[in-house]
Amino acid sequence: MGQYGSRSLLGYRLAWYLLTPVVLTANAWQAFRAGEVRLFWQRLGLALPSRRDAPLWLHVASVGELMAVLPLIAALRKRYSHVPLLVTTFTPTAAKVAADRLPSGVPHLYFPLDWPGATRRFLRAVRPRAALIVETELWPNLFARAFHEAVPLLIINGRLSSRTSGTRGWIRRLYVGCLQSVTAVLARSEQDADAYIQLGAAPERVQTLGNIKFAPPPEHGQTEPVELGRPYLLAASTHDDEERQLAAVWQGLERGAHLLVIAPRHPGRREAILQELRSLKMEVAVRSRGEPVTVTTEIYLVDTLGEMEGFMAGARLVFMGGSLVARGGHNILEPARLGRPILFGPHMDNFRQESALLLQEEAALQVDTVDELASVLQWALDGKVSIERLGTNARRVMSRQGNVLERYLEVIGHYCNRE
Repeated sequence: MGQYGSRSLLGYRLAWYLLTPVVLTANAWQAFRAGEVRLFWQRLGLALPSRRDAPLWLHVASVGELMAVLPLIAALRKRYSHVPLLVTTFTPTAAKVAADRLPSGVPHLYFPLDWPGATRRFLRAVRPRAALIVETELWPNLFARAFHEAVPLLIINGRLSSRTSGTRGWIRRLYVGCLQSVTAVLARSEQDADAYIQLGAAPERVQTLGNIKFAPPPEHGQTEPVELGRPYLLAASTHDDEERQLAAVWQGLERGAHLLVIAPRHPGRREAILQELRSLKMEVAVRSRGEPVTVTTEIYLVDTLGEMEGFMAGARLVFMGGSLVARGGHNILEPARLGRPILFGPHMDNFRQESALLLQEEAALQVDTVDELASVLQWALDGKVSIERLGTNARRVMSRQGNVLERYLEVIGHYCNRE
């Protein structure tokens, strides 16, 4: 296990060294834009607090993964109160959400760059009792260093995209090396478990525990719907060109008093989105500017963080972005848990099992073309009773998956008493 003397790893490290000026410049620029000096230093494994309490370390790549593991974090705190926790993220956007949503006493750090020196400094400063890597992150230098430092490394809610599982050549050999250093893969589905084994994980280290995104959120009261004074449909986590397509469809519908709310995946794209929407000559209000929704507002652009759940709860229908363009979709289980009717496009590769389940249970609708999208949106605007049934079915599907958290706690618990 964990044999890393391969040419593939040496080539990978050489590529990192050759790209050092570019990486450092990009890292400094992102830190500057985010106003986060610690981002620059912590990604280099520097300016880290020196830990002696052996925290259980969870790494999440982005906001979606962070929101998915919040129930797990709350459950770990309740059951293993003696175990300190630490959370890392890669993006400053996820760091901001972490600051708002992590429980008191759970610190956040930035994930180190996958350089030998940075990963070594990080692990020796933090000294985790175990590392929980959420979903798909495979980092050759970090995994090699964790193996060398005897840090148990678990991939939780493990999933593999078709692109990763279909990798060939030296990159595939790198992934095989990563998986040889993994203590356990806790996969979200049988298909993902098989994909990890096919990629090189030892079968005896792979278990199927289910999708942790089905876990109910920490008890913090019922989500308060965002009210805008008018009924609205929500386009959540949209990507480049989706906003334009959705707005063009919206322009041609009989909307009545309804409003289209667009909440882009990356709020920093606000100006680019507004420029596209101006060409359609539609009236747009922007939330971050405090612009009010009036009787003539046609689109409301939500370019803020931490409000998606409230907008989902208040929407008559949620269209999930990243699915009308080839981005693989986003988490449709959040609106399902809230009992909202869900609609998505043809590109749901990253949530294949979830979308198939909701479609099978008549808890969501999928469209393949813009014309189909227009028809379904008009159907929702016309107040068809059957559209509400989608939300009822979605809530029922989510309630059946409630025991997934217990399965994860049982396995992770074995590492919580390790010093």
